[in-house]
Parts: sequence; structure tokens; C-alpha cells
Amino acid sequence: MDYHALNGDPMPEDQPPFQVRTSGCIDRLPYHSTPGTRQGDVMLTVFLAGHGTYRNGAGQVAVGPDMAGLVPPEDEGVLVADQADPYLHYWCRFNGVYAVHMAEQILAERRARFFPIANAEEIADHLRRMGHYMSRELPGRMGPREALLVQALVALASPPAPEGRPPIVRATVEEYLREHIAEPTNLSRMAYHFMVSRSTLCREVRRACGTTVQRMHEGLKIEWARTLLAMGRFNVAEAGRRVGYDDPFYFSRVFTRRVGVPPKRWAMGARAPGPVAQ
Repeated sequence: MDYHALNGDPMPEDQPPFQVRTSGCIDRLPYHSTPGTRQGDVMLTVFLAGHGTYRNGAGQVAVGPDMAGLVPPEDEGVLVADQADPYLHYWCRFNGVYAVHMAEQILAERRARFFPIANAEEIADHLRRMGHYMSRELPGRMGPREALLVQALVALASPPAPEGRPPIVRATVEEYLREHIAEPTNLSRMAYHFMVSRSTLCREVRRACGTTVQRMHEGLKIEWARTLLAMGRFNVAEAGRRVGYDDPFYFSRVFTRRVGVPPKRWAMGARAPGPVAQ
């Protein structure tokens, strides 16, 4: 698509293949919100810390560390920081025939506007070196920022080396899920970690572990919640939050279904003398 000519304007024949209009950094601003992009450009964002939400006509998605975003001008949406844990991210708004072409290819491959990446620091460094830059007009020729944009997009498009793919066995799956015990189950991010597609991940986990990723993650969450409750230092709501359940009533339902008794009753039994309900 010719993003530079969304309103029917002709594309200049001498337009540089890569053009940076703006670049900068958003560092932990709790009330930050911004349009996904504007002026027919594409927005590249790389998150190093904190969290937020991207919302557009298709719904909303959580964003956080080690993720990147590519937002085209169609249904551009809004990016909003989590006030309790605002993000740190670097960004660049760009255009140019070949830059847009590369963005389209990456979006087609990822099938999402925001996605996990293994080289966030590398890509963020390219954007960081652009500095804080604002211009109403696109540049008429390529310069140092455009060269950095080339490097950022090439790094974003480069897949991880296949020889480094972790094996999908019970030990590696449990290790990954325990490391993300306080997060929702994210199949896309987990598939990227194991360098396979979502469908391959689900198939291989079921083969290796005899259950689904979601059920396995839920079981590990409840296992850790039992440990926290048995310590006597956390109430039910806090234990639930520490394993990724912000709603204590939903956490209680999941716990009861898994363990057979409500978490409060289980915690009382775990701290009392005698046998503990299993």
C-alpha cells in the first residue's frame, strides 16, 4: 500500500526509500497516551520496561518488555501506559517506499501489530541513537537517522538462529511457565521463545506433557499459590495476584476447581496441625 498517498496524492518519484519523520523515547510517564501513528506514516515502537495497552478497532492487546510494535495508518488505534507500571519505550515514525514495504512484510509474518522479540535492546539502540527528533515534513534525502531505521527494520525482520531453538520437553516448558507465573498465558510469546509456530508449540507440548499449555500453566500457578498461602504471609487476594489473577473471586473459583476446597479454607488447614486437604 502507498501510505504516503492515502488521500490520493501522487508519490514523488524521487522520494527516498527510507524516511524518518520523528523519533524519541517515552520513559515511565504514568499518564502517557498517544495515537498509534499519524500523517500516513508507520510507527515502530520497542518496549524495554513497564506495561501498557494498545487499542484499536480489532480490540486491545497488552504490551510490555521485550516487545515491538508496528502500527500502519489504517485503524491506527491508541497506545496507553499502565499508570501503576508505565512503560519505557523508544519509537520512530517513518515512511518511504522500501521502509513501508519492509513493515508490510514483517506484519504479514508476525500476524500482529505488537509481538515479542528476542533482540529488543539491539533494536532500541538503533532508535536511541536517532535522538529526539521532530519534523512536520519527511526528509528529501536519506541521512544518519534513515540509516539507523534500515538497521532497526533489518534486525526486526531477522528471525532467531534455528540452531539455538530450545527443545520442547516437560522440563523446558515448566521452566518457561514458572518464569512467567504471574503473567497471563501468552501462546504467541511462548512460541517465539521456542522458535516455532503457535500450532507447533501446542502440538509439541501436548505430546511432551500430555496436556495443553493453558492447563499446565494454570496448574503451576495454583501449585505456587498453595506454597504462598501455606507460608502464612499472604492473604488470598495477594496470593492470587502473585500468580496472575487480579480478580480474587475468579482466583478462588480456579483454586477450588483444582484443589477441591476454597483457598481460604485450604490456607487455614495448611497452617493448622494435622493433615492438609489436598
